Amino acid sequence: MRYIEEEGKTVEEALEKALRKAGIERSEARFEIINEGFNSEPAKIRLYLDEEDFDIIEGVIKEFFDTLGVKVEIDIEPRRRKRYNVNIHTRGYDSVFIGKKGKNLDALAYLLSLLIKRKKNDIHVDIDVSGYRRRRREFIINKAKAVAKRVKETGMEMRIDDDLSPEERKLIRDILKRDRKIRVYQVGRGDNVVLVIAPRKG
Repeated sequence: MRYIEEEGKTVEEALEKALRKAGIERSEARFEIINEGFNSEPAKIRLYLDEEDFDIIEGVIKEFFDTLGVKVEIDIEPRRRKRYNVNIHTRGYDSVFIGKKGKNLDALAYLLSLLIKRKKNDIHVDIDVSGYRRRRREFIINKAKAVAKRVKETGMEMRIDDDLSPEERKLIRDILKRDRKIRVYQVGRGDNVVLVIAPRKG
């Protein structure tokens, strides 16, 4: 049985948090109260989830990797209605399926998403391998902040030469757009686009 556990100051608050995470209405919810929240302890509930989606996602992924002779462990986390974060551990083959700068992972995620949608069209999955996307995101954010700090200290523009994807370039712009002391622009075309962080004058 799959479920979400959430805590809150009250049972109602804990339930609302779980419902938002699962993306379902209260009328659809099956839950149990684990702790009422007495004696300064937080209230805690357990919200049970639709087994069918989990079974389809897990079944498709395991069947795919079984044909390759690769054993996997799969963590599925609901994000909102019919959208799931799926993290796959491949027991020694992670680097192969991630590839350089995540290129193999992008292809893998696209293929697995198509296979899952053939089983049930309204399921949306965000595929990762051993948390690579999370680590990559953290790396990009930290690097962008470090370069921005250096630009402000030196007054000189700097490039971020890291073969960024369009999504990663957007992430950097979003992270730095509130900093009024710098500006971000790009040079090049196609696969040769490079982001530049420059001091804002005036």
